[in-house]
Amino acid sequence: MKKLLLILLAAIFVAGCSDNGEDTNSEPSENEGTSETETEDENTETENEKKAIYQIGETADITSDVYGFPYQVTVNSFELTTESVDGLSLEDLNYSAEEGARFAVANVTIKNTGDSSFVPQDKISAQLFLENEYDLPSEDDTFKERYEELAPGDEITGNLVYTDSYFYENEVVYLTYEAEAIDDETKFELPIQEE
Repeated sequence: MKKLLLILLAAIFVAGCSDNGEDTNSEPSENEGTSETETEDENTETENEKKAIYQIGETADITSDVYGFPYQVTVNSFELTTESVDGLSLEDLNYSAEEGARFAVANVTIKNTGDSSFVPQDKISAQLFLENEYDLPSEDDTFKERYEELAPGDEITGNLVYTDSYFYENEVVYLTYEAEAIDDETKFELPIQEE
């Protein structure tokens, strides 16, 4: 009888050791699956996450969502003005300062950090988004260097100019590169200063 009891205890012990607490026939518990998925999601977000919003004076490393080349952008300054910018006046565009129209001027530096040349005006879009998500394209008659080929390692600096009558309805505006690109959208927060 003792022999049978010892064999039975040994069999239970061996079965318990080989199990290692795993139930091979059951599906993972809800907590096991969730924690693993959450950990993977957190890691993916950390890997893909870059600084969401940049400030004046900061440099953003950006990758073209469509063309795949890298470049950098620094916003050097931002202002609202009724004065002419790079020879362009509000009146040239049929706007009136008396009716509230202003130029929004973002002085930016664009650097080609890739291995191939590109023309910034053709390959890079810089849109100014108001808080209500209404976006403005830049005026084509300013920052002419954007229309020339930018070689690897070279940079250009100039004024991106936007025109609107509703800037003062916003506390900030956002100069946005690669707008709506899932991983590459880059925003610069530009505070509106009273004149």
